[in-house]
Amino acid sequence: MDAYVLGLVAVLVLIVFKLGTRNHEYWRRKGVESVGAVPFVGSMWPVVSLREHMADFFHRLAIENKGKKFVGYFQGSTPGLLVLDPELIRSILISDFSHFVDHGFEIDPEADPMQSRNLFNMSGQYWKEMRSMLSPTFSSGKIKALFPLVQECATSFENYMLSNKSQDINIKDLLARFTTNVIGSCAFGITVNSLENPEDKFRQMGRKLFEVDFVQGFKNSCIFFQPQIANIFKFRVFSEELTNFFRNLVHEIMDKRAKSGNTRKDFLQLLIQLKEKGKLGSTDDEPNENNESSIGLKLTDDDIVAQALVFFIGGFESTSMTLTYTLMELARNPEAQRKARANIKEVLQRHDGILSFQSMQELTYLDKIANETLRMYPPLAVINRICTKQYKIPNTNVTLEKGTAIAISVKGIQNDPQYFEDPETFNPDRFSDENPVKTKCAFMPFGEGPRQCIGMRFAKMPLKLGLFSILRHFEVLQSPNTVYPPEFDPRQFFLASKHDIYVQLRECCDY
Repeated sequence: MDAYVLGLVAVLVLIVFKLGTRNHEYWRRKGVESVGAVPFVGSMWPVVSLREHMADFFHRLAIENKGKKFVGYFQGSTPGLLVLDPELIRSILISDFSHFVDHGFEIDPEADPMQSRNLFNMSGQYWKEMRSMLSPTFSSGKIKALFPLVQECATSFENYMLSNKSQDINIKDLLARFTTNVIGSCAFGITVNSLENPEDKFRQMGRKLFEVDFVQGFKNSCIFFQPQIANIFKFRVFSEELTNFFRNLVHEIMDKRAKSGNTRKDFLQLLIQLKEKGKLGSTDDEPNENNESSIGLKLTDDDIVAQALVFFIGGFESTSMTLTYTLMELARNPEAQRKARANIKEVLQRHDGILSFQSMQELTYLDKIANETLRMYPPLAVINRICTKQYKIPNTNVTLEKGTAIAISVKGIQNDPQYFEDPETFNPDRFSDENPVKTKCAFMPFGEGPRQCIGMRFAKMPLKLGLFSILRHFEVLQSPNTVYPPEFDPRQFFLASKHDIYVQLRECCDY
């Protein structure tokens, strides 16, 4: 009897093992080198178990497989390909995009309706139509119209710093509050003063979007890399409390505007116009721009909430953390600060001390600083795609089947000495006109191709104005309380620092 039980257990263990590894010979059969895999979780155990940020995981694989064009891995039993060659990356993201349209994130619309409806997670024809409809909201004219709102927040930020000087400043928190004010004004049409009132309800709920404990971090890893498990247990990216808060807030603002007839030049008003008319009108700054988006898709109220929420999520990380990393690096690089202040002084003198949307374009050294930070610390450090129809990799005998996951390590490529000399050194001058990036797709902090970040141009505006507000008055100095180089929080999807980041600000000038 004991032998029978042991035999049965052995058979069950073997069956479970086979189920958990049923596809792990996939790449060997195709003649493609691959990294190790364990049952059920595949190669992603360091990420799913929150031992390693996915950016560090794929960056490490890129270093370990240096010289190869690609290497196989596994998301559970799903085969994935980490693409390392910029030319192949260009094919996947741009020239052969029709084979790799989707990110491959399967968000259950019943479990998490807001996340399934946001542009980043959409797939197929629904994504294509929503992207076409939303693209005009980030046109050059619409971005320019948002400039006064961002500038107002930057001025408040500037005044706050001048009247609240301290020896050591937690800039991660301070810049999060500045960014919250910007997004509250530009995306939701509300005035938020989280600098003076850190406990503001909007700031509290916004902070909760990014406060991820171990359990939620594990759920998020499953949602993005083990969707079968996530869908069985109905995992959500955000709690129902957060979803309801932002849904109620947007509905309340929309109702007030409908009843009063008042409008405001912000992102929410553009979404309301798209819902009501199916298209956006031209502005004086873009009379010839094709910004009519009437293609049959009808926006619902929840679609509006979902896009406002993704504006918050994407805009917050691309501005707040990038500014934080920028000041951290500038504190270690006084020469870059000197050049930035010289650029600021020159532009303000040329324009009688007034910074407008046009004169902001002349702050070219701030652009270089921002680009260098985005190179070292890209907010979305891994680009994910899924093969949506069979694809033969050029100049190989390898054919990718529909459903194959694709990963591109943006952090790995942008920190590769083959493309950027001495990549660990913060050097804004590498982005000067005399030093153009020679390899296509070696610098892509906002992605590339048709799925490039739709809000890229907007994200650079608060980033630049925030930097302008600090450097025109303060010298940024190192703090002993900052962990350098920064460690990245494996619970977060974006490249967020695990620790608070501190600098010291010393008033030095007044341009």
